[in-house]
Amino acid sequence: MRYQDIDWDTMWRESRAHKSWKKKKSSDWDQRAAGFAERNLDSPFVAQFLSRLQAEPEWSVLDVGCGPGTLAIPLARQVRRITALDYSAAMLDELGKRARQKSLANIRTIQGSWDDDWQKLGIARHDIAIASRSLSVDNLAQSLRKLNDWADKGVYLADRVGAGPFDPDLFAAIGRDFQPGPDYIFTVNILYTLGIHAHVDFITLDQQRIYGSREEALQSYRWMVDNLTCAEEGQLTAYVDARLSQLDESTWQFARQTAPQWALIWWRKES
Repeated sequence: MRYQDIDWDTMWRESRAHKSWKKKKSSDWDQRAAGFAERNLDSPFVAQFLSRLQAEPEWSVLDVGCGPGTLAIPLARQVRRITALDYSAAMLDELGKRARQKSLANIRTIQGSWDDDWQKLGIARHDIAIASRSLSVDNLAQSLRKLNDWADKGVYLADRVGAGPFDPDLFAAIGRDFQPGPDYIFTVNILYTLGIHAHVDFITLDQQRIYGSREEALQSYRWMVDNLTCAEEGQLTAYVDARLSQLDESTWQFARQTAPQWALIWWRKES
């Protein structure tokens, strides 16, 4: 078999069909918006992503799957303007609230998805397009082309390495098989078939995760598993409690066996 004969897009779809988690709907993210925003304030992930981005003051940036502004809020002070796109209204509300608190007036929010007509949404081309941990799409090749088409100078993606944010030990603890689905290597190879030769860096997060309460930690782990049974709920609770330490009245630390890891995939375009 020759490399050029490998259909990476089909392989990606087949691997995705067997993953252990389901794509979250906008309503799922609406429910998670406030807690997600709070946990991602001053995230080590953000610092590592932005240090590699090396933003320039004159840039316009399109942030696809922006969430509550995890990147858009800190990036807004470094660039000229940002268009923040997300299909969750509650996530955009959180972003708007945080932008007002920080007196940031250069972020425009738009509710929409990868599948929408971005021209009809009034999204113009930007200098840089970013998509951080938001590549849970139905057609990866099409989404990558679209992102590339909307960027004049470059594109930066954060994609899962292996399990990514999921904890494989949790699935073992509740007796479920864990299939993470396709990760960054599919993205890199699909980009190659599109004629895009991307750079790849890695962002490794701490094995310790901080939560504001025991219930917040439990909810974060429930999010990983679809359709928990009553027995599995008990096993999940026991798994979390065994690894959770209360540091003070409002600080709980969870210790994972495996550190979450992300691939930063990026390319710059010729003038």
